[in-house]
Amino acid sequence: MYRFLSEEWIKAYAEEWNRNEKLRSDLKSFSASIKYFVEGKENEAVGLVVEKGEVVSFGKADPNKKYDFELWASPENWRKLASGEMGPRAAMLTKRLKFKGSMITAMKYMGAFEESLRMMGRIPTSWD
Repeated sequence: MYRFLSEEWIKAYAEEWNRNEKLRSDLKSFSASIKYFVEGKENEAVGLVVEKGEVVSFGKADPNKKYDFELWASPENWRKLASGEMGPRAAMLTKRLKFKGSMITAMKYMGAFEESLRMMGRIPTSWD
């Protein structure tokens, strides 16, 4: 069991991402850095770097780095996204999932983006 968005959690998430053949295939022409955090706790953010669909590095987010994408939500909304109780598209449209980055790129890869968020539910997570 990993504390949500801890360094151990992002490692498990990166491993799950790289095992997901469909996600990697759908993102084979996508490279970006992505930062995740709980609303109000940006100093505890974690991130990963994706190159051609595969996670090549992950860990605690660098506060001095500009990330291509940033995603943040309340702990409750992250839990709802991971459990599938709330869909990623609806979460973004209702601003329950906040997003910073190229909306054009996000829309181009929406299916893979949704899969990457649903995948969070596959990580044994402690939400406390």
